[in-house]
Amino acid sequence: MSIEYIQIKSGARIPKSDIHNVCFLFWGLIGDVFIRVSILETFKKFYPNTRITVIVDPPAEPVLRNHPDVDEVYVFDRKKKPRIKYFTGILRNSFILRRKRFDLFVNLYSGGSSPLVTRLVNARIRLGFDHTANLRRVNNLLVKHPSLCLHWTRQFATILIPLGIANSDVRKGTSFYCDDKALSLAQAQFSNDSHEYIAVNLGARVAEKRWSISRYIELCKILNSAYGLCPMVLTNPGMEELASQFCEEYAAYGHSLKIPLLPLNDVAAVMLHAKFVITGDTSIMHLSFGLKLPTLVLFTYTRPEIVAPDDCLHEDCFIPNENNKDECGNPFGSNDIPVSMAVEKFEKLYTRNSRSS
Repeated sequence: MSIEYIQIKSGARIPKSDIHNVCFLFWGLIGDVFIRVSILETFKKFYPNTRITVIVDPPAEPVLRNHPDVDEVYVFDRKKKPRIKYFTGILRNSFILRRKRFDLFVNLYSGGSSPLVTRLVNARIRLGFDHTANLRRVNNLLVKHPSLCLHWTRQFATILIPLGIANSDVRKGTSFYCDDKALSLAQAQFSNDSHEYIAVNLGARVAEKRWSISRYIELCKILNSAYGLCPMVLTNPGMEELASQFCEEYAAYGHSLKIPLLPLNDVAAVMLHAKFVITGDTSIMHLSFGLKLPTLVLFTYTRPEIVAPDDCLHEDCFIPNENNKDECGNPFGSNDIPVSMAVEKFEKLYTRNSRSS
């Protein structure tokens, strides 16, 4: 699908070789950014001589901080209050970015003020989806917005088609790179610890999407008895009490390790000292996929097929909720996942990991 020219809305044909300075707009939650990482990686393979800037919200900056394909992570704070500060921030950041003179601006966020920012940054080629009048107005290269009924990374990757990159060229998966300092600190922490751990992530922002702590405890008791794995309990921002409650209740059954609230980079370095990961559909799930750790995912709401990677060993627990369906007509998941299912799926994960080792 290789091309020599990119044809924009005016009819002008811009040589592919003229694309040197590129900006991707990756606003969104941490998980949203993880889903898009392999899109920019594939772009870099097809356009190896480009310099890549990625715009993110502040919490997502660590996702790309150490990524070898990213030359600059530009943190663009979009706090809407006070309103004057919000609008002046949009203008200030947009004009800072405008001075970078991008050849290509790729809008993978689409909503909110992204059309305004696209117009103000004023890259030579402005690539976006076509589902709103504002997006059609400001972009001079458009792609039909996908339905998002299939894998989200592949669906978002359709934005690369006008650049000569098929969405099938983009892998289903993500990446994460720790810095050396975090790796060294984690190594020192575990150097004298002889336990084998399974990282456990209890959190989900919405309480209705959480698996109960009692079930996590029951699962960890079974896995400790069968495999000698001890729970390494991760602490989520704003949900610190969950980790404390788990460790207090689990103390009656065996050893656990509570990991304090840490920056994402440090969490990743610690997780690398776990043999397996158990998590719901959260940013930690994507982080685990990026680290290529064998992962048991409790899909208590999201459907597995829209985020599951091809390049990370994992098993999914999913119980369809027929009373709650998405816009594609498929049922969302339920948090009523039995412990027996989680045990069965972990046994499969353990066996597959043993065979691949």
